[in-house]
Amino acid sequence: MSRVHLKYRRLIFILLLVLLLASVSLFAKPNNIAISIRIDAIEGHGMGLHDILFSFDSLLSNKFSYFIQIGSATLPDKKGHIKNIILQCHDGVISKQVISCNDGELSFKDPLASANKTKIQFNRNKLGDLNIVMGNFNLATGSATLQVGMNDGVWQARLKSRGVSFAKLKEMLPSFPELFLKGIMKSDITLVGNGSSLHEIHGNALISKLTFSNEESTMVGEEVATKISFASKRLQDTWQSEINATIFQGELYFDPLFIDANTSPKDLYGKINWQIGSNQIELAPLHFEDANIMHLEITTVIDFEQKQAITPVQADIKYAYFPKVYDVYMLPFLLDTNIADLTTKGKLAGLILLDGSRIVETDLALDYLSFDDNQNRFSITKLNGNFGWGQRYSDKNYEFSFDAANIYKLRLESSKFSFSNNEQALVLKQPVSVPILDGAVNIESFQVKHPGKEEQSILMDISLTPVSMSKLSTTVGWPEMNGNLAGYAPNVAYKQGDVDIQGALLIRGFGGTTTIHNLSAADLFGLTPKLTADVQLNNLDLSSLTETYSFGEITGR
Repeated sequence: MSRVHLKYRRLIFILLLVLLLASVSLFAKPNNIAISIRIDAIEGHGMGLHDILFSFDSLLSNKFSYFIQIGSATLPDKKGHIKNIILQCHDGVISKQVISCNDGELSFKDPLASANKTKIQFNRNKLGDLNIVMGNFNLATGSATLQVGMNDGVWQARLKSRGVSFAKLKEMLPSFPELFLKGIMKSDITLVGNGSSLHEIHGNALISKLTFSNEESTMVGEEVATKISFASKRLQDTWQSEINATIFQGELYFDPLFIDANTSPKDLYGKINWQIGSNQIELAPLHFEDANIMHLEITTVIDFEQKQAITPVQADIKYAYFPKVYDVYMLPFLLDTNIADLTTKGKLAGLILLDGSRIVETDLALDYLSFDDNQNRFSITKLNGNFGWGQRYSDKNYEFSFDAANIYKLRLESSKFSFSNNEQALVLKQPVSVPILDGAVNIESFQVKHPGKEEQSILMDISLTPVSMSKLSTTVGWPEMNGNLAGYAPNVAYKQGDVDIQGALLIRGFGGTTTIHNLSAADLFGLTPKLTADVQLNNLDLSSLTETYSFGEITGR
């Protein structure tokens, strides 16, 4: 009995279903059938879609409208949620060959990006090729458009934005650099990849009102404006990038260097390589150009953890014009040195290889350079020619000259020098006589041993042809003396600011002689140089000496 009853119940259900379909066929328009499907969740590959509603009508037509609503979407690796996603397609196609929407509207809510009935079009064929065009949507207080394409597994996405706020990006993205505080960006960026891998990124950006600072305040920017174009490509485990940036507004401080872009644009361009997973980038090379002041090309590898270059820095100076390059770019690095207060003039070009603070190699063209110490310790006028040292420049000859030079109050007249270079030393090719007062300093030999290395030193043999003591004493501000000064020093050594002179200076005056042996100077060009020597007095007329210096009257010899 129970089996018969069950049989009739199934039969009644089938009859009612047939009647329902018949009534739909009789009273509804054939293109107005609506079907809705609800799904609690779809999860996989680190993503999740929840509270899904899918409905569509015009079932009997090849083109129909459909509606998709997703309560929330979980992004890969739990990097956030997008809520209230609604897609309304007014003109779509769903078939075995294609799924598309020619006229759609997309809405969603997210703290970083949102859309309210943003225009959208997409097309996906049975091969998996995909095209998406999305109109204006909100992005980090600004707006953006998006185009996505995929063909044979290779995808490309182009994001064009304007008015994007760095402050909002920093607030919503934990991985956004802490360095940036605020700024506005307009950009056009294209990304290319395959599956989940990014292979290429290129585009351009206009950034304005950029302000940034690190915790130590060693990197600071105020109201910076810059234009940037870039192209990066992944080759195996290395990202190779080309950039071109012009900073045309604002002030920058990179300890100890201060750069004012308001006075003239600053250009930064070149190649940068990054080994994936490392803290190092290679400048290969990177150019910095400040028009009418300096053009510098830098090649090195920088470690961001160590905050320093881990390979020697090659600086190729295309041009450097003094005094601006000294005042703006050199002086901040020289504040604690003996050359921190100079008046300069002229032009410089060439190459310098630095290892830490040491100049390992150099090859410079000097174009009428002049340096004048404002504390009157030294000066040189119209230094012109070529000068350098290093392994790459072995067997190269250098020649330079100057119009005049001063060491304290002593003036050296115009002279010319010729040097040969090898791996171990820079050597004067022929003796040079440098006029001084009414005599001359004769440099018989001169060599820089181990140039650019920690053990670098200068060795020379010099002699002094007689100089009138009358001219010497009045020149240096002493009471006028009679006689002359001469000497011979066959072994003069200079190392790390200290000078040792082996030999003797002979002063003939006051009716006798004064001989100076073992003369040495510590911190010769420092603020407080120290001189030591052994002095031997022979047969001086004390009466003549006391007449010259006012400290009483003494007679005898």
